[in-house]
Amino acid sequence: MSASQTGHELVDPAERTTRPHEFLWIWHSAQFSFGVVVLGSVPVSFGLGWWGSVTSALVGLLIGTLVFAPLARFGMRTGATDAVSSAAHFGVRGRLVTTLITLCVAIGFFAIAVWTGATAVVAALQRLVGWGDLVVVVPPVALAVVLVAIFGYRALLTTYKTVTVIGGLVLAGLVVALSPGFDAGISGEPILGDFWRTWLLGVSFGVTVPITYATLQGDYSRHLRPGTTDRQAVWWNGVGMFLSNAIALLIGIMASTMITDHSVPWVIGLTDTVPSWFTAFVIVFGFFGTLPQGALCVYAAGVTANSLFRRASRVTCTAVVAVIGVLVLYLGAVVYDAIDSISTFILFLLLLIAPWSAIMLVGFARSGGRYVPEELLGRGRYWFAGGFDPRAFAAFLPAVALGFAFANNSVYVGPLADLAGGVDLSCVVPFAFAGGVYWLLWKAAPERLGGTPPAERFPEAELSIGNRRGS
Repeated sequence: MSASQTGHELVDPAERTTRPHEFLWIWHSAQFSFGVVVLGSVPVSFGLGWWGSVTSALVGLLIGTLVFAPLARFGMRTGATDAVSSAAHFGVRGRLVTTLITLCVAIGFFAIAVWTGATAVVAALQRLVGWGDLVVVVPPVALAVVLVAIFGYRALLTTYKTVTVIGGLVLAGLVVALSPGFDAGISGEPILGDFWRTWLLGVSFGVTVPITYATLQGDYSRHLRPGTTDRQAVWWNGVGMFLSNAIALLIGIMASTMITDHSVPWVIGLTDTVPSWFTAFVIVFGFFGTLPQGALCVYAAGVTANSLFRRASRVTCTAVVAVIGVLVLYLGAVVYDAIDSISTFILFLLLLIAPWSAIMLVGFARSGGRYVPEELLGRGRYWFAGGFDPRAFAAFLPAVALGFAFANNSVYVGPLADLAGGVDLSCVVPFAFAGGVYWLLWKAAPERLGGTPPAERFPEAELSIGNRRGS
């Protein structure tokens, strides 16, 4: 089976050809888009100024990357996506949690990526020729994204390498274009009343950026070639994630300190801020920069859906979730102008991703990274109790509830949000709680490692809809 056809099924070691340094292409291309660069406006909106925004974002990125990077080991060990690999610690049926998280994150980020890219194209066209319509621009941008995702893994890697170069050049040009009017000494009014509490709020934001990708990276680590060590996989996964986000966010912070009209969407404000000669490059970046970020999300959603609807092919699943994504985009951004609500929805999903990541990391440590990939989809050692691991859910569900209790955003403020003086702990607390509780429960009721699998075994789990390999 070619890599472009690979769906939910395990990738055979003979077909794993990706080198660990290719994470540099994957993550740089994904972050070199307006959908990520715009996030640089967040710490600036906290009133931190240039230096406060930069330092808080970098520290937060480093912490988030330290959580994110080790998750690459699951795909290496199992040859499976994160949704399938998570059966080892949530149970064959319990992995539905990962499936739903991945689908929601992927579809939400697809909508945001296409919307920001298309909005940039429209704003640039209006400045250049006096015309631009989101309804006209969104379809071709979305279609290009979906086509890359449908062609599969190899097409994605080719796109990543191409767009990394194009995006990198455009971002470098953006820095040159903005430099004459840039003032690093600019400062703001901290929204929490003092600098350090507001700075910690910026750090908490930075932490969330890498963790957002936690359930998506297995689509790539499962293709790592045999012989790749854990150190190599974790290092390159982490370096790629940190550097790419650091570049994108720092340029976004730089641009945000120079935008004067904050009543319009960020990409429109940026287009109005850059010199006229740079406007054409905004169109190029708005279109091509959207391809890897959007395609990464649609591809992940298609592969994840394929792990559930296994009678269908990956291509079919990808096409279906793409249609859903376009509908979400059209309704959220064009009809209801609710793209901010979609962004807030992603923040709420982080309340699920943080404890999920903690459980997976603790599970890896406690199991010694030893898995039986063939049993991730069937009734075997990962069936636990009715297809669910009670230990994982006893840690996961209360952690999610704690996350909502500490949540603090424009849509919802939890009852415990003020305990940290306004600093958002809605990811930190669930992560620590879930990891600690799961560790204690595993220690109290350790899982049998190695040895002979249970006698009663079936080739397919009842969870799956169908039983044919999705190709």
